Amino acid sequence: MSSNIKAVSAEGERYAATVPDTLDLAERAAIAINGLGGTLDPHSDYDHFFRVTYSSKPPYMYHLAFDATNTAKFAESFPFMRVMSGSYQHVDAEHAMMSSLVSRLSSDDGLYYNIYKPERPWHSTGHPGYTQGTEDFANLSGNGRMLRSMIVWRERDGDPAWDDRIRALARGLEDIAVHREKYAYYPDGGIAEAFTYPRSGWRHTNEPSSETEGGEGSVVAYHGHALLGLAWWHQVSGDEQALGLARKLAAFIMLPKFWGGDSAATLPMDRERGHFNTHFHARMIALRGLLQFAITTDDRRIKDFVRFSYEYARTHGIPRIGYFTLADHSEGCTLGDMTAMAIKLSDAGVGDYWDDVDCIARNLLVEQQLVRADLLERISECGPERPAGSQWRVDNGFQRVTIHPGQETNERVIERSLGVFAGAAKPTHLPNAGVAQCCTSNATQGIYYAWEGTVRERNGAAQINLLLNRASPWLDIDSYLPYEGKVVVHNKSAKRISVRIPSWVSRRAIRCRVGDRDWRTYWTGNYLVVDGLTPGDRVTLDFPIVEETISTTVADDPTWRRVKTYSCTFKGNTAIDIAPRDDSRGKYPIFLRDQYKLVKAPMKNVTRYVYSGNLRW
Repeated sequence: MSSNIKAVSAEGERYAATVPDTLDLAERAAIAINGLGGTLDPHSDYDHFFRVTYSSKPPYMYHLAFDATNTAKFAESFPFMRVMSGSYQHVDAEHAMMSSLVSRLSSDDGLYYNIYKPERPWHSTGHPGYTQGTEDFANLSGNGRMLRSMIVWRERDGDPAWDDRIRALARGLEDIAVHREKYAYYPDGGIAEAFTYPRSGWRHTNEPSSETEGGEGSVVAYHGHALLGLAWWHQVSGDEQALGLARKLAAFIMLPKFWGGDSAATLPMDRERGHFNTHFHARMIALRGLLQFAITTDDRRIKDFVRFSYEYARTHGIPRIGYFTLADHSEGCTLGDMTAMAIKLSDAGVGDYWDDVDCIARNLLVEQQLVRADLLERISECGPERPAGSQWRVDNGFQRVTIHPGQETNERVIERSLGVFAGAAKPTHLPNAGVAQCCTSNATQGIYYAWEGTVRERNGAAQINLLLNRASPWLDIDSYLPYEGKVVVHNKSAKRISVRIPSWVSRRAIRCRVGDRDWRTYWTGNYLVVDGLTPGDRVTLDFPIVEETISTTVADDPTWRRVKTYSCTFKGNTAIDIAPRDDSRGKYPIFLRDQYKLVKAPMKNVTRYVYSGNLRW
């Protein structure tokens, strides 16, 4: 297939403004672009370096078989980050990356392949126990993500050539599926990484019998990636054939054999309600696929299944800071997943989970992003010397692998990677700040989901769901949280504004002014409605800040034999301190937020950027 990609970047309005120096997700998106583009390798077809290791002198990045699968995720993140920030950094690398990815779409079967080249001997170095070799392969997760990335690029640049590529990939996924009467599935190919289709065809068509099969310890995750892409494609295009395959994949994912809580006490209702006791992110991506399908088809039964499972999931960890886990750490991938789930469930009318989104976005979603070069340099100083020579062995998180010439770089690693996301977090630190780039792409998309969901508009009525800083075509939000209980809305075009008030705010204590005048408001559910507005109006909401300290207990080792209790202090939904801390120099501390203990928000001068619309997701 042609790999000619139109060079389109986000275009929008820019203007100067004085705003509170508080959390602005658009600024985080600009930093993310630095990391996304800086970790691409122009010498290896613009694949990213999948692993970034800071605990070494010097830090280094290296390639693995997972590169191609996860670079397709980067392709989805880039457009989101650009419409948020307006940044032009790495724009040429972004388009070179997408051209390279599109060139790997097969003209024979439409699938997206990881293609072997002699200069890339790490081509199939993935999960332990899987065959390595020179055969091209199409990973199921990578194809689901490539499908989603192409839909986003189609939304951004409007090029009709994307339709043929997307449709061909969807047909390819249908052709390699094993079809039964009521469901369809994909076997585990046994090469390179889990659930991978060799170009020569499946080696067997055995149906997975339990959730924990495969190198990642999950079956439903890989099927969920494909389901999410197919259901979304039907939603934007009306492709009925893609919906047919999505329906059969959804039926397979929901088979009772893949669900259940503690194996010693699993009950039938646990399986019916989506309980689980395995890989958190793997389950979430399957649930996201199910939810997208349920929204597309208005399937109440599946919506309820996803809601039950989400509410079960959010009880694990410290949900008020966005720390979710069934082990002893929270995975970066989960940040994007739980943000997406909370928003989509709320949008679908299944529940109101905007407080969950607020807690994730204000806390671990931004804390797990690596933005402090000084802390990364300190981690490097505490690490061992990097082994000399061109071939050496390193632990990639799964197994010990040999590093070949061209597979690794130690050139300006910290500078180039600032803005990526750590793979794992403890409540007070990021152990070694090690990066698996799947977490970077998922978490950056979580930033977009929260930013996009902050304000929406329809027919002159704007709805504010999160009290975060946000510039938009309809209004701008200045948030003084968590310093002060104050939010200022600069109206541009809305006649009515509905503001969702977080659960910690006392409704009786809210004061609303338009200009200098107290304004009569009314409530619709959790939304305070301000009516009768004209362009240029300045709406101010004032309310008391609530500060509280809570204690919470989480696992301190993967087996749950040890637990640890943390004391978390909040102002509203923002964690301003967590104790006890681990101050080891070889770790990246998080929640260093003494500045938020002040009672007056500092101000700063910025250039605000407003894209003409939003990208659907």
